[in-house]
Amino acid sequence: MEVEEVFARFRDIKHGIKTRKKSTSIHYGEHKSGFKGAGYDIVGVDQWRPGQPLKDIAWTLSLRTFPEKLFRIERMEPKELRTLMCVDLSTSTLFQISQASNKALLMLDLIGNIGLTRANVRDPVGLLGFSDQIELFVKPKLGTSQVFYIAKQIFDKIAIAREYPQKRAAKFSLPLLFMASRLKMRHSVIFLSDVVDLVNDDAAIDFKLLRLVASKHDMMMLILDDPDEFRLRSRLGYIRISDMETGKQTVISARKAGAIRRDIEERREALQSRLKHESGVDSVVLTPENHGEELPRFLISRTAR
Repeated sequence: MEVEEVFARFRDIKHGIKTRKKSTSIHYGEHKSGFKGAGYDIVGVDQWRPGQPLKDIAWTLSLRTFPEKLFRIERMEPKELRTLMCVDLSTSTLFQISQASNKALLMLDLIGNIGLTRANVRDPVGLLGFSDQIELFVKPKLGTSQVFYIAKQIFDKIAIAREYPQKRAAKFSLPLLFMASRLKMRHSVIFLSDVVDLVNDDAAIDFKLLRLVASKHDMMMLILDDPDEFRLRSRLGYIRISDMETGKQTVISARKAGAIRRDIEERREALQSRLKHESGVDSVVLTPENHGEELPRFLISRTAR
């Protein structure tokens, strides 16, 4: 697939975004945040103390007790919610069976859907790409052109990786350490990965570090899956399978492919449960066939809580 085709898909997504009514405010995309300041929503009232901002003093409430006591109103300050898409660019994520349907193309579709939707409500969008190193970092900025720029950066990385293939694993501690040190403001962090390394190795991620970062940001994980990787036309004979990130090869009976697939699904479900209960990170498995229905359902379920 050429970059022009990817951009054409993005334009279709962009034109398909609809709102129920026209916005009467330029701050259509504002969100309530953890920052307290001169906002609109009152959180509480308490006594003013020396050193606190004078602008917070509620003079009307303080008239009867002045000068012995002064009261201040604590408000919730509206802020733009910065979105950072944390993308797994390891070898397994870029692997494809079909050019028309694969995990890399699914990743780009999700970036288009999420990125353009966030840009449409005036939220800055950024990118953090990683494998066994930090591959890309694009600071969150406003505008749909930012989403197209992000897609072009990923597309170029995919093209280079396929022209000059290297075995790269996904080290999830790298982006977590990066975010812990670089992200000072609250972000909406969206991981996009096939979690192959996490399924095969529980030690591939530091759950304590993940819990720390997730406590400061709104974090979710979109798990990319391509069922075609285990679909065989015949159950007869033997096939050679290879670990794309280590190069280790194994010969198995074709009829065992289904059992291997089920084992992977069970381990992935166990990982999802652990992500939720140990770190508070919601996750969903998306495929090229179901992501159009599953992604909105997943996002709605999170806002309903």
